[in-house]
Amino acid sequence: MSAQVQTMTRTAGATDSLGCSTSVLSADHVLCSNEFVFRRKAASGLHHSHVATPAQDRGLLVGISLVDGHRRKGGEAGRVQDRLFDRGDAYIRDFDNDYAATMDGYFDFFLIELSQKFVDEAERITDRGKGRALSRVQGHEDQILRHLAQALVPALAQPDAFDPLFIEQLATAVGAHLLHNYRSQNGLADDNVSTLAPMLVRRAKEMLMSGEDEKVSIAHIAEALNLSRHGFFRAFRDSTGVTPYQWLLNQRIDHARRLLATTDLTLVEVALTCGFSDQSHFTRVFGRIEGMSPGRWRDRAR
Repeated sequence: MSAQVQTMTRTAGATDSLGCSTSVLSADHVLCSNEFVFRRKAASGLHHSHVATPAQDRGLLVGISLVDGHRRKGGEAGRVQDRLFDRGDAYIRDFDNDYAATMDGYFDFFLIELSQKFVDEAERITDRGKGRALSRVQGHEDQILRHLAQALVPALAQPDAFDPLFIEQLATAVGAHLLHNYRSQNGLADDNVSTLAPMLVRRAKEMLMSGEDEKVSIAHIAEALNLSRHGFFRAFRDSTGVTPYQWLLNQRIDHARRLLATTDLTLVEVALTCGFSDQSHFTRVFGRIEGMSPGRWRDRAR
């Protein structure tokens, strides 16, 4: 799983891969996560511009407005629409048709590019033909998707400060939400799995605790259990009461407590031993769960 931020060079008249003028953007971040590309694009104050994207083989684009008062007029050839987007209004459109629109008002969008691989898997899971797995919508209110997007916004700006598994878990939640709420017909193949057998729960936990960063991946574990990522995520949560990321964090914090109480390891050594990226990451997570810093907790424990 990879995560990276892409900073756009703002040259007058230049446009990005979505047809936006880069010179007017006040926020322009990119985060890649397996089958998704997450973007946040915003312009300060009232905004007026034109966007155009030629047809290309690129999957689907999902957009969710993070502010009120965005008006967009345009669309695919022969399907021009005039829409007002408020906070939490979403759209889904194809990349394989020419698209053009004028935009007025406030502009702050969280954008999700769904890869062709994700689209193909959605078609298999929903047992729908090409291009029919997910409904195309314009201005559909979706506050759950907005909250998921806002949880990812900080990671777009500072991906190195976030655990890759946390980012992947949110990406999986986004994918599962889209499949559940925008599928064209009911019925999900292996996503109908409600819980995991005890043996599979143990195997999933062992893989999560393997300590090999490249192995601590929802996609990798799901593949080993012969499930889709979305099916594994939901079945693990229903079996254990917590998500894979929450379970792993709990194990790391439990290990950290034992080391803090019984050893003289430095906080840096405890952080790295327990699987945190650095002391800052460890202190932030520990403080959120325990309500105090690791150093203060150690003093109290002793």
